[in-house]
Amino acid sequence: MKTLLKTVLLTFLLHPSLSAQDINWRAKDSPRHLVAAGFGADYNFYYNVSYGYLFRSGSIPAAIGTEFSLPFGSEIADDWKWRTSVQAELWHRGNLSLSVRPAFILRRHASPLARMYNVAADVTVLWGYLKPKWGIMALANYDGAIATHIKHRLLKESYPEITDGWYGKTGGNFKLGTRANLSVKSWNVYFTAGKHFGQNFKDNPTLPFFLELAVQRPLGK
Repeated sequence: MKTLLKTVLLTFLLHPSLSAQDINWRAKDSPRHLVAAGFGADYNFYYNVSYGYLFRSGSIPAAIGTEFSLPFGSEIADDWKWRTSVQAELWHRGNLSLSVRPAFILRRHASPLARMYNVAADVTVLWGYLKPKWGIMALANYDGAIATHIKHRLLKESYPEITDGWYGKTGGNFKLGTRANLSVKSWNVYFTAGKHFGQNFKDNPTLPFFLELAVQRPLGK
C-alpha cells in the first residue's frame, strides 16, 4: 500500500516547471519587471504565467519571482501549481555565470483516486555562458515534497484501512538539463530541455524527459 501511495504522489505532484523567473544577468538594459508566459511537457502538458522583480543594487544581483501553472485539458481547476522563488547570481567572470534559485511550492491534484494538496521546496543551480543577446546554461534541479494532505476517493474502496489527512515527506526528483536564451528586440525567449530522475536515481519516471518554451517581456527601468 505504501509503495502504491508513493507512486501516485510522485507521478502527479513532482512535475515542476523551471521558468519563474528566467534571467539573463548580462542584459544591457536594467528592467525591474519581468513578465513571461510559457508552456511545456513534464509528466503532463502545461502552461504558465510568471512575474519577477529584479534587484540590481549591491554586489550580488537578485530577483524574486512567482509563477502559476495549469495543465492543458478540460478540468484545469483540478490541478494547479504556484511557485515563489528567489534567484541570485553568486559568481561571474566575463561571460561565465553561476546562479542559484531556491523556491517554495504549493500545488493541488485531483483525480478519481484522490485529491491532494502538496507543500514542497526546490532548488535550481544554473551555470554557463551569458552574453547580452544570447546564452546557454547547464541546470540542476531538486524538487522535494515536504508534506501532502490527501482526501482518498477510489483508493479507499480498495484499501478501506487508509485514512485521510497529512502525510510527511514522500520523496523527490532531480532534473538535469540545458537552458538556452535569445533576445530579440524587446523580447526574451528561453528554451529548456533535459531529463529527470528519481531521487535515488533508480525509481525514474516512465516519461523521463522534460521541455519548456517561455517568452518574456522586460518592463520598466
